[in-house]
Amino acid sequence: MFPRSRAGMAVAWLLLAPWGLAAAAGPPAATRSPTAGPHPAAPEETAQFGFLIGEKRCTTRNMQPDGTYADAGEAEWNGRYILDGWAIEDEWIKTLPDGTVFRGINIRSFNPETRKWDNRWLATGSLQWKYFEAEQVGDTMVMIGGEGEDFRGPFVDRNTFSEIREGGFDWRKDRSWDGGESWIEGVARIECRSPTAG
Repeated sequence: MFPRSRAGMAVAWLLLAPWGLAAAAGPPAATRSPTAGPHPAAPEETAQFGFLIGEKRCTTRNMQPDGTYADAGEAEWNGRYILDGWAIEDEWIKTLPDGTVFRGINIRSFNPETRKWDNRWLATGSLQWKYFEAEQVGDTMVMIGGEGEDFRGPFVDRNTFSEIREGGFDWRKDRSWDGGESWIEGVARIECRSPTAG
């Protein structure tokens, strides 16, 4: 039976209404805009990946066996600040030749202890998060990780953001099959720019 006292009825109402606690607490506090920039108290390095914020339109190319490149289609790369400016979330969206939409999402945050970025990547059709560690090297951002296996065996990737500019950037994937001792550079390349960039 339901309690009949006022106190008992109040407790029952809070338990039965999932939104009861939020309603009792009043309206939620205002949150920061996803494009407002890093939180004032976040590490200043949080701005290093700021070039990912906003919408980007991208062209992609893949390296062929003879070392030339073939057009691999167009894609979107859209980023925003999350957790009130303490981290960055960016999504990759690409329509494959068969019409399937491939999506992947990155979660990035700067680690003050290692002085590097922790990156997690999850893609359509996979339930396995891939880990990358990233750092600023000169005027580039370099990510290493994403271990996997392909027709040549186990590999590790090195993804480099370069030509970082107002409204755009370039991206290059290098791959190593010997644990990072040597790299095949530019197995994939991406060029991105804002739709509003001139």
